[in-house]
Amino acid sequence: MATVNPWKKFIGLLPGGSKTVGEVVSVNSSAGTSVVELRNGSQVVARGTSVAAGQNAFISDGQVMGQAPSLPQYDFEV
Repeated sequence: MATVNPWKKFIGLLPGGSKTVGEVVSVNSSAGTSVVELRNGSQVVARGTSVAAGQNAFISDGQVMGQAPSLPQYDFEV
């Protein structure tokens, strides 16, 4: 059943899921997965092998979405 609530309709238009950038540490072609090191130092196993080891990748909901540019990261404390 469709809702008439405008807020729920708006929320339905927004993309969901978590998105992050990390460096691909290794690629397992036979399993179709990649080990990705995130900027905080933790490693995750993501589905997909489209990015080579040593390159940055966009990760969305545990899946490699594509290559990300290598940009500097700055941390500031306020």
